[in-house]
Amino acid sequence: MNYKTSNPDITIVDYAFVGFGAANCLFILRLIDQNLLEDKTIAIIEPDSKTKNDRTFCFWATEKEVLDLGLDNLISHKWENIEIGGISQESIAPLKYFHIKGIDLYTETRKKLAICNVTFFNSFLIKSNTLSLTFHELILENEIIQSTIVFDSRPPSYSKPINNQSHLYQSFYGWNISMDKDTFDASKMVLMDFKIPQQNSTQFVYILPFSENKALVELTRFSEKKLTPEEANSALKDYMAKINPEYKIIDTEKGVLPMSSAKIETIDLGKNWINMGSRSHKLKCTTGFAFHAMAEDAAVKANNLKNQLSIQTVQEKNRFAFYDRLLLKILHESPEKGKPIFETLFSKVSTSLILNFLREKTSLKQDLYILSKLPKTIFILTAIKDIYHKISSFPTIILPTILTLCGLIFSVFNLDYVTYFLLILGFFSVGLSHGALDHLTGSPILNKTKLLIFSITYIAKGALFGVVWFFTPGFALLLFILYSAWHFGQADFKEWKLTNSLSSFVWGCVLLILILLFHVAELGTVLEQIPNLNHSALTENLEGTRLLVLQLFTVLIGVILALYHKSIFILLTITYLLLSTWLPLLVSFGIYFVFQHSMNGWKHLKNGLNKSSKTMWKESFPFNLGGSLLIIGFYLFGETNQLGTFFIIISCLSLPHVLSMHNFYMLKRK
Repeated sequence: MNYKTSNPDITIVDYAFVGFGAANCLFILRLIDQNLLEDKTIAIIEPDSKTKNDRTFCFWATEKEVLDLGLDNLISHKWENIEIGGISQESIAPLKYFHIKGIDLYTETRKKLAICNVTFFNSFLIKSNTLSLTFHELILENEIIQSTIVFDSRPPSYSKPINNQSHLYQSFYGWNISMDKDTFDASKMVLMDFKIPQQNSTQFVYILPFSENKALVELTRFSEKKLTPEEANSALKDYMAKINPEYKIIDTEKGVLPMSSAKIETIDLGKNWINMGSRSHKLKCTTGFAFHAMAEDAAVKANNLKNQLSIQTVQEKNRFAFYDRLLLKILHESPEKGKPIFETLFSKVSTSLILNFLREKTSLKQDLYILSKLPKTIFILTAIKDIYHKISSFPTIILPTILTLCGLIFSVFNLDYVTYFLLILGFFSVGLSHGALDHLTGSPILNKTKLLIFSITYIAKGALFGVVWFFTPGFALLLFILYSAWHFGQADFKEWKLTNSLSSFVWGCVLLILILLFHVAELGTVLEQIPNLNHSALTENLEGTRLLVLQLFTVLIGVILALYHKSIFILLTITYLLLSTWLPLLVSFGIYFVFQHSMNGWKHLKNGLNKSSKTMWKESFPFNLGGSLLIIGFYLFGETNQLGTFFIIISCLSLPHVLSMHNFYMLKRK
């Protein structure tokens, strides 16, 4: 074996391994076992000497799985009996809990590498350059390496958590202890002992007894705050005082693992830059366990390399990722819930089943059984919140498109009530609520005086428009359509990051005309109920060939806008609006208004005001309640022929909202 530390020459190799931790060591062992390194030149870049037992690797598996993965000669200890914090002790057969010393893994890998053409670089990777699709340059502190394939196992960086994402740390600090008096049962290990102060986190002790008088006693914490050696030593001292205060600390081990649902920040450097280990999503975010997953991944990658298949494995989203997000969210937002959740789980479900669940080896039926034993309220609420954030993270064009298709299907099977239920739910949760935040669009901080002034001014604007309706209903209708078009176009263009004001207005006109001209009969029914409005003069020419020409012309203008701005979103909106022509006017407009316009507005307010959805609903409640009571009261006590009056009231409330949102968009643009 060659070691290079300070040679300015460029070293050219076939394979470069960045990191000499578990992921790359396991992979190297598989490659050697399959004779895939015989004629290869290899560089291993690792700043740490890896000559000490810096960590312990533990995992659950069957004896057969250990043999299949080629790990049997590395096992230093194994347990079949597990105690969960003094609650229960039971066999986990056919599973066993296996223990591997870090130093044994590093030593075994070095031993097998002795026959290979390998050079160790005791250095950090400073920078990398992609020279071609199949060639990379690695710049070290005093070296330059060029490699055909790079296997990168450095700890990943995570993007800043957003929306529903969580980021915690799993900190652990352990003592390897010995004592004169036999204290431990060497046939069992203690997995989670919660009989320690939680300190606004989820923390526990586990014990790995190697004999009756030697063991690893380790404190683990799930928290935003990393565990310090001082905190750990104090907690372990108190813990051991209750077991046997007469002990000797042989050595210590410590570490910090990310527990995150945030996105791993990686740059696509081509098919020959291979992410390994936690960098390749092999670390389970709720437990920190990764060794078994990395061993399986090493076997897959080695087989793919042997068979000349892609070795860049892709993370597959599955139901376990959903479970992990929920639990991680709970541990993040309600750390005091961690202890009762785990204690409840292990007291009601067999340990072997839980361990299979944690290593993602259970069926859906088993998952549901396990989940049924957990505290239901907090998991259901967290699940609802998670689903909401997933839906809200979609491009807002997706949801109305899906709902339009669903609405068409529901109408075929006489299930229109489902569509109306979704519209009502969306309207009261987002549609009305986003308008009930107008008092925050100018000055987010309002005292009682400013709020009163705002309310009076807001009502006055609406009342003034009501006067216009009274004297010139035709002009009021035209004005209502024009400022609605401006408002809808402004919100859509804001969402799609398009900036042309004239185009946004034209787009608003297009979408409104698309909705109205394809529902002329229903439109006439509404207009005829508006007092003093000559509705027949407005609709008498909207029929036959003339109507068809206007419809086609409107679609054409929309398509031209889409092509001009190169916007797929405009085309998709036109598409689902055309599909919605087979639905009632109220449904067609409602789908756009609630699930595109209102959700866009809600998102813009949320980002612009830097508030959570929960806070926004809370602050919108007084105005939301007033609007809801008005609508419900009209529905319960109003008459059918008063639809026109209700239309006027809505338009009067819309005007000050449009002005408020325009002011908001202008302020945020500066």
